[in-house]
Amino acid sequence: GDGSFAGQGVVYETLHLSALPNYTTGGTIHIVLNNQVAFTTDPTCGRSSQYCTDVAKALDAPIFHVNGDDVEAVVHACELAAEWRQTFHSDVVVDLVCYRRFGHNEIDEPSFTQPKMYKVIRNHPSTLEIYQKKLLETGELTQGDIDKIHTKVTSILNEEFQASKDYIPKRRDWLSAYWLGFKSPEQLSRVRNTGVKPEILKTVGKAITTIPENFTPHKAVKRIYEQRAQMIETGEDIDWGFGEALAFATLLVEGNHVRLSGQDVERGTFSHRHSVVHDQTTGEKYCPLDHVIMNQNEEMFTVSNSSLSEFAVLGFELGYSMENPNSLIIWEAQFGDFANGAHVIFDNFLASGESKWLRQTGLVVLLPHGYDGQGPEHSSARLERFLQMADDNPYIIPEMDPTLRKQIQECNLQIVNVTTPANFFHVLRRQIHREFRKPLIVMSPKN
Repeated sequence: GDGSFAGQGVVYETLHLSALPNYTTGGTIHIVLNNQVAFTTDPTCGRSSQYCTDVAKALDAPIFHVNGDDVEAVVHACELAAEWRQTFHSDVVVDLVCYRRFGHNEIDEPSFTQPKMYKVIRNHPSTLEIYQKKLLETGELTQGDIDKIHTKVTSILNEEFQASKDYIPKRRDWLSAYWLGFKSPEQLSRVRNTGVKPEILKTVGKAITTIPENFTPHKAVKRIYEQRAQMIETGEDIDWGFGEALAFATLLVEGNHVRLSGQDVERGTFSHRHSVVHDQTTGEKYCPLDHVIMNQNEEMFTVSNSSLSEFAVLGFELGYSMENPNSLIIWEAQFGDFANGAHVIFDNFLASGESKWLRQTGLVVLLPHGYDGQGPEHSSARLERFLQMADDNPYIIPEMDPTLRKQIQECNLQIVNVTTPANFFHVLRRQIHREFRKPLIVMSPKN
């Protein structure tokens, strides 16, 4: 709507993802239903710009303003928008200027706050009436043709209304082929092994600790990679960053896609990851996880520093995770505290999406948590808030008994406070190897 497009910050955040390398959709068509009022708020109180779509000017995106009462003009504007998107692979906006005939919702009385506007609307013919009159005047249709169309459409609507009384929604109707075979909360899932053979760990470990000889990393980063190579040889003192990298690498070897996104995730806020190494002479980048197997498709592993946004980026990763359950999708906050900038996603989608829309997601959220941070607003991921959203009864801790194990499938979120790199390795692999998908919130360390 006009009010939300102009007023909600997530619109601006999302628009600025449009041309970022690992977030672009190849162009998005934004259609704004411009009712010229936001619930009871007039445009003069809802935005400072002339048009509700002016926020899109930051992208230099074309904006088509079209009269919603002109049916053919609307079709033309939308076809033009589609052609722009297909040709230039960039965003385009259609501002559909119209009105609400009956107010904001079924019980709303719009004349309380917009009496003059609704006096005009009550005397204004509907879009259908306007178009019917045009077709009659141009001779495109006769009154008999129009009556037949009315009868046909009314019949279809009545048939569907009657059928809706006996309709029982099926979860599978809403799932793509990728999701077939995954368990619903009503179906008990088996416990799956997340371990990996030592020889596989050594092979992938060597691959992800090898930097090309003609590459000049920072001396501190080089030392980290040398220490990791020693870790894989001895099997001892594996740290958090390397445990994570081994989880990613073993999933890649098994043919799974891994995507890690968030602010500064390539290096890691606390310099623990260094998944992308920078040549100190040329500035060239090298990502060892792109070279785990021979002729690896670079798209199998994606690690991407995001824009300085929580709400839009987490929302993007949520949508990404719902497309294919065989992908490990991770969003990491710069500090766990900063997740509060995205709590609409946590509340409305992650904690309640399966209950409301029958859709699962295995999205992983890493929230650096602990007092070894930088003081206020940089110390707590607010663990208690996530625990409140996890389940109806957070005081029951399930065991591996089948009856109690089912509670894990029925909860809203999984929240873990893993204490060793081995725990972290297995909890990440478990996200892919389970027969169902559930959001995972990780209270991650900072050192």
